[in-house]
Amino acid sequence: MFASCSKDKYGNADISSNTYTTTWTFQDPSYYCDLSVPEITQDIVDNGAVFVYMSNGNGGWTALPHTEPIDGSYSSTYTPVHFVGGVRIWKTDTDLLTLDPGSSTFKVVVVSENGLAKRPNLNWEDYNEVKAVVE
Repeated sequence: MFASCSKDKYGNADISSNTYTTTWTFQDPSYYCDLSVPEITQDIVDNGAVFVYMSNGNGGWTALPHTEPIDGSYSSTYTPVHFVGGVRIWKTDTDLLTLDPGSSTFKVVVVSENGLAKRPNLNWEDYNEVKAVVE
């Protein structure tokens, strides 16, 4: 379920960045949330890229997909899937008794083919590097 969205649009036509705060919907054995991202066009799906980052709650951002170890035998995995017009994020626990993650905050960065070509050495998994080009 999409709860709310605050957009941070930058002047760079090759890259857009949006911040979303969501709640989750249960679909056994996982939870998912849907983000409306109109910047994801068919051209982006075919030629560009979509990067999703999850807030770590301490001012930092973790690139998805991400597996968060809970203990030696248990973990939670967050996996994004993008499509024209949006992103769905799945959360699944290894024991398949997935707990509701509650309210979560994500950043979605949409990059055109041209934007990727201009930045061949950018580490897109490091949000601090990405932040430097979207602000």
